Amino acid sequence: MKIAKFLPWVGAATCLLALQVSANTIYLVRHAEKQDSSKDPALSKCGQARAAALAQYFSDIPLQAVYATPYQRTQQTAAAVANSKQLQVISYDPGKPAKLQQQLTAYTQPVLIVGHSNTVPQLVTLLSGIEMAPLTEQQYNMLYQVQLGEQGSVTLRRQPFVCGQLIVSKR
Repeated sequence: MKIAKFLPWVGAATCLLALQVSANTIYLVRHAEKQDSSKDPALSKCGQARAAALAQYFSDIPLQAVYATPYQRTQQTAAAVANSKQLQVISYDPGKPAKLQQQLTAYTQPVLIVGHSNTVPQLVTLLSGIEMAPLTEQQYNMLYQVQLGEQGSVTLRRQPFVCGQLIVSKR
């Protein structure tokens, strides 16, 4: 009973934390398909095609920064976009989401974050205050867009895409 009374306050605190981020739009995506299940695999051919599709998607969207965890698969996914934008991929520690959130306060333009199946939904929740379902180990196809608006409004869009193309058009 006491926990049930506390939960709305946790949600409100999460929303307040989300409002501290200055970037108006934050895109989050899991790394593309990996070659195997080793600790630090490279992208597979399909993963390379998905990373190229992601770069194509962002061709008309200005980005101020691209973040990725230090793993090969996230760096390769992020590099496809960063190279097309003439940006460096900034590494972040997936175990320190609050630190990443603090780093995002420096930006006023859209930012892309490339993470993992177990970190992307958590980051979306942290940044938006909206609880997200976990991704399965087989889900590589979801692009999240967290848009922070005036007076605390938050818009969250999820958009599936496949190797070589996006299914849903940009908005």
